[in-house]
Amino acid sequence: MTSVRHGDDADLGAACAIAAASFDLDPDDAEQLPQLLWLEDPGTVRVRLVAVDSDAVVGVLLGSLQGNDAFLDLIAVAPHARGAGVGRSLLLAWEEQAASSGATRSRVGENLHTYAWPGVDIRYTPALAMLLRAEYVRTRIAYHMDLPLADFSGTSTEGVARLAAAGIEVRRGRADDAPAVAEHVKRLWSDVWFRETRTALHRDHASIFLALRDARVVGFAVHGIHRPSLYGPIATDPAEQGHGIGRVLSSLCLEDMAARGVPTAQICWVAETAIPFYSRTAGARLGHCFWMMTKPLAAKEEQG
Repeated sequence: MTSVRHGDDADLGAACAIAAASFDLDPDDAEQLPQLLWLEDPGTVRVRLVAVDSDAVVGVLLGSLQGNDAFLDLIAVAPHARGAGVGRSLLLAWEEQAASSGATRSRVGENLHTYAWPGVDIRYTPALAMLLRAEYVRTRIAYHMDLPLADFSGTSTEGVARLAAAGIEVRRGRADDAPAVAEHVKRLWSDVWFRETRTALHRDHASIFLALRDARVVGFAVHGIHRPSLYGPIATDPAEQGHGIGRVLSSLCLEDMAARGVPTAQICWVAETAIPFYSRTAGARLGHCFWMMTKPLAAKEEQG
């Protein structure tokens, strides 16, 4: 008989194996998902649930609680245990804990802290069907664009020289760039991008490239924040657009990903208005499509 309990660090290996067997991703990417979502995340409360059958972990659900919102970040069931209600048991346990913690809605996707995907990948039809049966409703659609990197040939050298002639320095970011990057992001962009650029800057081998004019940041591009294959965010100061900064930064990022052995870059959470840019500048193609979904949760005293 399957039961659901809170996961502990001893369950992480089993969770990684289930993810690797469940998701159509690069094997390293798939196995790293639970590791990413297992760690504590400032500003959230992590929830780790596992389904157990005869002392063996056969399912995993990972989520995070953020005030009134409960974000379901990952759910997966071992192939041999599917079709027996394991996923449904995990989902019910998740909703009960979320409601008991004061959350008023369960959300799949749109988690702007640490996330695996923007929402539920529509290729995972059984998971999508389970959520629909559980009365989750689609709110938005998000896209990834894919760019194979095996034969990728960027043009960053020429672009960097061209921008330098125009007074714009382009280079890899450094930890001591943090104040200038923070000023730029807080002035123009979101708190989410502030966290992501800060993370990229403070890695041993920074995964952020900057454009600077007179030591002032006017653009950036980041990769590998939540998973090695993810590319983005990228942004240019509106006052500096028209110089081709985004194209050069994009090329530098993709070249760096290729050098690190990433087989396919996934340009994540692409706005529909940005699809032409990535198609034109990098030759990327639409890849995965995600549904963002939500369901209201009953207050604790109303349950039962």
